[in-house]
Amino acid sequence: DDVAKLAIEFWCTVCEEEISIEDDNSQAQQEGSSELRPYFNFARVAAVQVVPTLLQLMTKVEEDDPEDEYNVARAAYQCLQLYAQCIGSDLVPMVLQYVEANLRAENWRNRDAAVASFGAIMDGPDPKVLDPLVKQALPVLIGMMQDPVLTVRDSAAYALSRICDYCYESIDQQTHLQPLMQALFQGLMSSPRMASSCCLALLNLAERFVGEDGADTNPLTPHFQDSVTSLLQVTEKPDADDQLRTAAYEVLGGFVTNAANNSLNIVNELTGVIIDRLTATVAMQKNVVSVQDKLRLEELQISLASVLLAIVQRLEQHVAGQSDRIMQTCIEMLNATGQTAVPEVLFQIVSGLCNALAGDFLKYMESFQPYLYAALGNQEAPNMCSLGIGLVSDIVRALEDKAAPFCDDFMNHLLNNLRSDKITNQLKPPILETFGDIASAIGPAFETYLSVVGQVLQQASQVTVADDVSFDMIDYIISLRSGIADAWDGIILAFKGTQRVNLLQNYAPPIFQFLQTIGSDVNHNEGLLRACMGIVGDLGEAFPDGQLADYFRADWLTKLIKETRQARDFSPRTITAARWARETVKRQTQHQGNIMNAS
Repeated sequence: DDVAKLAIEFWCTVCEEEISIEDDNSQAQQEGSSELRPYFNFARVAAVQVVPTLLQLMTKVEEDDPEDEYNVARAAYQCLQLYAQCIGSDLVPMVLQYVEANLRAENWRNRDAAVASFGAIMDGPDPKVLDPLVKQALPVLIGMMQDPVLTVRDSAAYALSRICDYCYESIDQQTHLQPLMQALFQGLMSSPRMASSCCLALLNLAERFVGEDGADTNPLTPHFQDSVTSLLQVTEKPDADDQLRTAAYEVLGGFVTNAANNSLNIVNELTGVIIDRLTATVAMQKNVVSVQDKLRLEELQISLASVLLAIVQRLEQHVAGQSDRIMQTCIEMLNATGQTAVPEVLFQIVSGLCNALAGDFLKYMESFQPYLYAALGNQEAPNMCSLGIGLVSDIVRALEDKAAPFCDDFMNHLLNNLRSDKITNQLKPPILETFGDIASAIGPAFETYLSVVGQVLQQASQVTVADDVSFDMIDYIISLRSGIADAWDGIILAFKGTQRVNLLQNYAPPIFQFLQTIGSDVNHNEGLLRACMGIVGDLGEAFPDGQLADYFRADWLTKLIKETRQARDFSPRTITAARWARETVKRQTQHQGNIMNAS
């Protein structure tokens, strides 16, 4: 067996390498290059001998094989998947011949290999080739969910999950959907071993049949109530293990996320059930006696909180009627869960509430701000600190000028984090971006912080890269500059059209110097250039009388705008921003001079 696994590994490597060569050559051709890597089709030539051997090896299974054991059969299955991605439709006749001969075989190992091999080839061949085969095979595969041997039922469920993922368009909503979902839920209820395969199939169904955004119904609407009921029942089964429970809650979250509008009343009713279950976990903490107990409880709390997060995000403004109870539960759970991963999900729930309630979120600030400041000040936990930074942005965008009373504390925490040696570089760009969000939210009241933030942005703008720097460092610099650009634009928006707009004149030199730095560096991305176009447009509108006209006459600025406007692979949103910047420059350069001397 060890020799067989090594031989299978050899052909896996051949397939992976040839997939890589095809990808490289395809990209080179798109870029107009004639330098292609040599491609010998080793996998395709050898398939006639290799594939039948793989199919035979897939029968080397036993009913009591451990799920996490990497045996010959699993290795052969993995290799068949890679073969499908490598040689595509050429593989189908070879596998189909085996499937047809063995799908109803008396020997359960042959049935298992047949159904597994059919699922293995769903990713790779042309969907048009697979479509009639899938339509023909679906009733048989659904029937195999009742096979007397559990291993075969599990393989059938996993094959169905791959069909739901890669060939979902072949699933007829009228003919196949109802029996398919029924079989998957029966499988879910019947055996914990089938749980992950059935849940994966259901999750793929929920994501693939989501329908149009904002639609009243989608293909899953008739099955939504039964699905929610079944999933809740699965999580309460006495013999349900942690893996099954976690998988079922994940599917429940997937169904909620993809619910059509007509199912929102069911989602709303589900809120109370999930809150009750989440609250009940607090009392369970008294029964924790071992590390294993602690981890199991934490996993349950994360699963329940994740479903609640999906509910809040899907209900949006309709969550208002339940928001008091949701917020109370979050605070109760924050008190109880301490140093675990649960608060990370709870903060995301609060973020969802903030976005849904807008200005009405103000009533929760007094009770929630101690937890927010604790997260912002927790430099030892970068994930929580990052969520805290993001939540500050959400809060100020939601509350707008009502956020002003909290901004002293926000700014102190953010500035302390920027100065700290403990904070990773990855947190610095979002902090700068949050300065821009605070500025645009509170408007001219940002004058209190303008001097210190302006100094911070100028210092950050001076960070440059050497020629031999790593790609990670280049990505960080681009991210940092995007944060700087968002901060400057937020500050410009704060004062544009107000009586304090002239405060910005003092910052015109560093802003244009920053833009010039970006224009002279080849390392930038679409998001950064779009932000720069926003700065040019907003600054021009802030000073329509030409006070900064000489800055707009710079050749490098015209070149930067032209580069952005003519980029073929940029989105229409970016091209529109570049055109706006170009029109701004045209208007500005018509002025005959300015108050300040840009030289």
